[in-house]
Amino acid sequence: MPKTVLLRIPCYNHEPFIRGCLASVAAQDYPALKVIVADDASVDGTAAVARAWCAEHGHRFVQNPVNVGIAASLNGMMVDAGEFDYVFALASDDELCPGAISALVATLEADPAAVGAYGEVRLMDAAGRDLGAMRNDRVSGDLFERVLFNQVVLPFTWILWTRAAYDRLGGYDPAIGSEDAYIFNRLARLGPIRYCPADIVRYRKHAGNTTARPWTIYQTASRMLATHAGEPFFPRLRRYYHAEFFFLLSRSHPREACRYLPAALTRPFRRQFFAGCLNLLGAGRLVDRFIRR
Repeated sequence: MPKTVLLRIPCYNHEPFIRGCLASVAAQDYPALKVIVADDASVDGTAAVARAWCAEHGHRFVQNPVNVGIAASLNGMMVDAGEFDYVFALASDDELCPGAISALVATLEADPAAVGAYGEVRLMDAAGRDLGAMRNDRVSGDLFERVLFNQVVLPFTWILWTRAAYDRLGGYDPAIGSEDAYIFNRLARLGPIRYCPADIVRYRKHAGNTTARPWTIYQTASRMLATHAGEPFFPRLRRYYHAEFFFLLSRSHPREACRYLPAALTRPFRRQFFAGCLNLLGAGRLVDRFIRR
């Protein structure tokens, strides 16, 4: 008997895209898929589309009376979620690739010790035109320190977790702005994560994307850093993060960035150090043109 996958879809004001998202879910070939769609007080027609689709396909629809944000919405879907073995989250403006859930489940079942599995992410524009693959280092194993020090680039938003891992983590923290990055960091500490060589998600790039701003990323990273205080690698991690904070804040919060200049000076030949200095000098366009190319 196949194990049950709980697929959570939080949605907010995505009427132009949610039909494509739900159609991609309906097209999955995995036989034990339980879907919960939660509308976060949309003011367009998103809720009506989602409610009708759930009624037609026998899945659960949740209507938040007020907007609570993605993290709280994802956590709310777990109330009375029932039995499941794996859990996955999909934004309502993105789409699953054919066979995605089956491929992820097969990857996890091939390694009982693994706590999560991820695969390839394709980029698309607002009209659904393919823009190529998202950067992905395609690594497997115990990735905790490599993730912590940003030594690998992974599409951490789209990962299939085991139920045991979810129970240990206890969901998302609504106080964290970049909730997916924070929880992936915690997930990587629980056990091995496996790469699945299949296209999993089509990520839509459009004007309404929820993108973390530098200050939000800074707050998230600061909180992640604080959780590791007292651990053997903490001094090294603090030096690394403080050097990164210099560049991260150099354009949007230059005064705050200067607090981290001493840490950045310990790594003066890195590209981010020169980019941060250019930002402080008001030459941010040069950074866009030459540093971030």
